[in-house]
Amino acid sequence: MSASSSTGSGVRAGAAAPVSGVEASPPRPAPTNGMSKRKRIFLVGGGLLLLLGLVFGIPWYLHAEKYVSTDDAFVQAHVVMIAPQIAAPVLRVKVLDNQVVKKGQVLVTLDPRNYQVRVEQIEAQIAAAKSAAAGGKFDLSLVNKTSNAAYLQAKAQVAMAEANAAAARAGIAQSQSALAQARAQVLAAAADVAGAAAQVIADRAQALKAVDDYKRYASLLKTGDVTPIQVESYRAAAATASANVTAAKKNVLAKQAALAQSRAGVFAAQQSVVAAKAQLTQALAGLHKSVAQLAAVNVVPEQVGRSNSQFKSQTAQVTELEAELKQARLNLSYCVITAPASGYVTQKAVEPGDYVTSGQTLLNIVRPNMWVIANFKETALTYMKPGDPATISIDAYPSDTFHGYVQSIQAGTGAAFSLLPPENATGNYVKVVQRVPVKILFKNLPKKMPYLASGMSAVPEVKVR
Repeated sequence: MSASSSTGSGVRAGAAAPVSGVEASPPRPAPTNGMSKRKRIFLVGGGLLLLLGLVFGIPWYLHAEKYVSTDDAFVQAHVVMIAPQIAAPVLRVKVLDNQVVKKGQVLVTLDPRNYQVRVEQIEAQIAAAKSAAAGGKFDLSLVNKTSNAAYLQAKAQVAMAEANAAAARAGIAQSQSALAQARAQVLAAAADVAGAAAQVIADRAQALKAVDDYKRYASLLKTGDVTPIQVESYRAAAATASANVTAAKKNVLAKQAALAQSRAGVFAAQQSVVAAKAQLTQALAGLHKSVAQLAAVNVVPEQVGRSNSQFKSQTAQVTELEAELKQARLNLSYCVITAPASGYVTQKAVEPGDYVTSGQTLLNIVRPNMWVIANFKETALTYMKPGDPATISIDAYPSDTFHGYVQSIQAGTGAAFSLLPPENATGNYVKVVQRVPVKILFKNLPKKMPYLASGMSAVPEVKVR
């Protein structure tokens, strides 16, 4: 035991001492425990990283297969521009910036005095035009009545004058025949009696007509439509017509006496011829007068047409003024500017005392119904379709998550509708992934929803599978 130990120690001692003439090789270092531990740590760490990659990578891959998201998204809303439709000074502004207003609430009141004066002016013009139209209507009715009556009266007078002339001619013939033969004188006298009776009938008809005219014009005197002189003339005409009836009756008696005288002798027949000629002369004079009167009153169509045209013109003027009154009242109503929809007042740029013009923007109303416009890359739209559910995160409220759905996908990229769309057919072409706007609507918003403003940044995530 000791020998071997000494031998071993001698060998180690000899190995340690160099042999003369022979170069000894360097000893191999023995492995240390520190290096083996580091290697084990690297292996364990790599395995853990691989395991974590599998644990988190596989769910992320599966999630990415079903969901797409983008941070290029913003909250949008309908913005209603409030502008006046007339030009006027501002009296009152009844809203403040960012104030909540209801539909129909008064926003701005303009000075209505100029437009109120215009309404009153047109109303006065309409009253005058209606009065003129009423007068024209009455004139037209009066022309229709009086002109037709005068024309018929003149025509009756012509017929009567023609009958008188014919009767006078017959009387002359009868009287001349009576000179030759007594029977002829009797016949002529009988014809005179018949003519006188016809005269009585005609004079009676004329008297009745004159009395009716006098009564009608006497009733119009109370309304002031005729003058007393006109009424007096018709009264005199009625009296004359009555006198003519009396004279005609007396003429019948005279003719009867003439008939008796014609039977008595030739002298009476000669007197009858003279009387018949005188009657013919008078009848012809009356006929000429009646024809002249008929020609004078034969302007009924012209008078009626002129009165009718004047009445239509006055009626058209009333209609035109009524249309102007509607426009004036509409302009007056524009002096009170109300909210066309409920929402929030923004960008108020009007104050009392300002003079505003038609179309000038006074303020904007942002409606509370909002949505999200998300600009997705075109490569993310492969499986996206309207109706896909979405979750929305608003940068202003990172702890809240909102739900929604895809309402529509725009039929064009943002670049296609830009002010200067790209001209890919010219120059060098570099392919760039385009973005397409997608409209996402909120769904089942909470009653106490946080304040949302148009233009806020959002991050929507859409489930496409």
